[in-house]
Amino acid sequence: MAVGSVSLAVAKTGAQIQGIHLYEHIAALRNQEPPAQFHIPVSLVTLLSCGKTSPGKLNLLEEVILIPKIITMALEVQKEMMRIMKTLTNGGASEAFVCDSGALAVSHERAEQPLDLIAEACTNLGVPLGTQIHLALNCAAHELLDPSKGKYEVATGVLKSPDELVDLYQTLISKYPAVVALIDPFRQEDGDQWEKLSSMIGNSCSLLSDVSYKSQGPPLPGVRGHILKHINETTVTNCLFVSCWHTGSVLMGTTCSEPCSEDSLSDIAVGLGLHYVKLGGLSGAERMTKYNRLISIEEELAQQGILGRFFFSAFLIALENETLFLIEIYL
Repeated sequence: MAVGSVSLAVAKTGAQIQGIHLYEHIAALRNQEPPAQFHIPVSLVTLLSCGKTSPGKLNLLEEVILIPKIITMALEVQKEMMRIMKTLTNGGASEAFVCDSGALAVSHERAEQPLDLIAEACTNLGVPLGTQIHLALNCAAHELLDPSKGKYEVATGVLKSPDELVDLYQTLISKYPAVVALIDPFRQEDGDQWEKLSSMIGNSCSLLSDVSYKSQGPPLPGVRGHILKHINETTVTNCLFVSCWHTGSVLMGTTCSEPCSEDSLSDIAVGLGLHYVKLGGLSGAERMTKYNRLISIEEELAQQGILGRFFFSAFLIALENETLFLIEIYL
């Protein structure tokens, strides 16, 4: 439980001894010398939590993540969602609450419901999904498998075989084209389903795989991006190795008892040169500290004249030409 914290403490000490920021120290470790420019990763904002710990029957979507061009867009969407849920609560619906990740936890029974809620909020704000904001779904399917039946419990009492889950994802992506990424849609053992789904959805949506525990070995078929979770046993060395092995990985913070409990996650993401970082929802002082740290790093780099291009611009350009989608971002 202490390995990640000790590793981070050593890295912070190394930065302090040299009189530099943590992100500079990590960048120097990764590149053997400080880079000429730093890039600010795009923030992935967790809007809804729909996993097993949330109310309602839906288990499949552990997180619904917003990919905004500007963080304030995500904040406005969250406020509008809370207004909608308050109206529904007054009408007799179950009340939403903010969970540990800083996101709303709402009672849902079907995968379409949280996506419809976000779409309604965006429409009300005049920013339809698929324009300046897009969605990623953290499915965390490995947590849903019933080993005795070989099926995924996508909702309480609702079991789907791996092939049935392929059809479910294809239907969701067809109905909600703003969904541009699925994180861990299957467990790693279901290689055939990874490949089948990838061939069915083409370039409209990318499949991302968690490499926190398995950083080497043959890649899963159809995978275009990789997720690195900063958990208790994740060391700075692990992060350095994975970011070099899988260029363009996404760094994700955990919800509880994480070693990056303050603002270090932002420094790590910038130092590793990652394209994306998930800091959680927009509620809670701890989460806001991380977002504020990322903003302060951007300001520091801009003042020094070493701020590189913003990856969201490449993301939008790639969207205009589907043959380029996420190749520049993740590979």
